[in-house]
Amino acid sequence: MKLEISEQHLMLLVSALNDAITYNEKFLSSETIKDVSDYEEHLLCLENCQGWLEEEYKRIASENNNLLPYGKLVRRM
Repeated sequence: MKLEISEQHLMLLVSALNDAITYNEKFLSSETIKDVSDYEEHLLCLENCQGWLEEEYKRIASENNNLLPYGKLVRRM
């Protein structure tokens, strides 16, 4: 399957997914919820998606100089 997406939207998608993961990690560690199992599963799905997207982004970025380096789009904890 080939996904047609503009350079700007691809960079926004990478950044938004990273922000969602960061938010969920902080929410889980805040201890404001009693049953974290559903949230942990949700976070795992997001992280799996991020792993795939990171590989694809880096592959595309190696052929396209208009894309920012992956490390500049995501914040590592």
